[in-house]
Amino acid sequence: MGEAEDEIQSFLRRLIPFYEYVDLSIESAKDGVYRCSLPLNDQTKNHLDTVHAAIQWACAEVLGGLVIAFNFRDSKLFVAVRSVTIEFLRPARSEIVAEVLFPDERVAGLRRQLESKGEVEFEVRAIVRDASQQEVASTVGQYVVRKHRESA
Repeated sequence: MGEAEDEIQSFLRRLIPFYEYVDLSIESAKDGVYRCSLPLNDQTKNHLDTVHAAIQWACAEVLGGLVIAFNFRDSKLFVAVRSVTIEFLRPARSEIVAEVLFPDERVAGLRRQLESKGEVEFEVRAIVRDASQQEVASTVGQYVVRKHRESA
């Protein structure tokens, strides 16, 4: 994890204390690779000693916000999730890692649309894997980003 990832992780944990509680870690927010992880522990496991479904969802959902937080750090924006669907493929019996590939070209497109329209919607497809790199879930998230009124 680099300095930017540390900064964004601290920001997210202050903004949403739940991420501190479940020990969310930002592993990558550069070169088009956005990745975070969560351990399997008392705060994240369910009655079957696997990562709870809601925790898996949360780990993948945060990635849309991470794309915006990293690439628009100097902008005053609202980002919100419109929907996230998740498909659970197998139990997660270890820590999980959620990852999305969001190339710089897509970020540039978001930037252009925000400049011209003040608002943009975008999609993020994430994969959630366990410690053995087995895919345990996949998500499709729809997000909206708007400029603050005073920055529009």
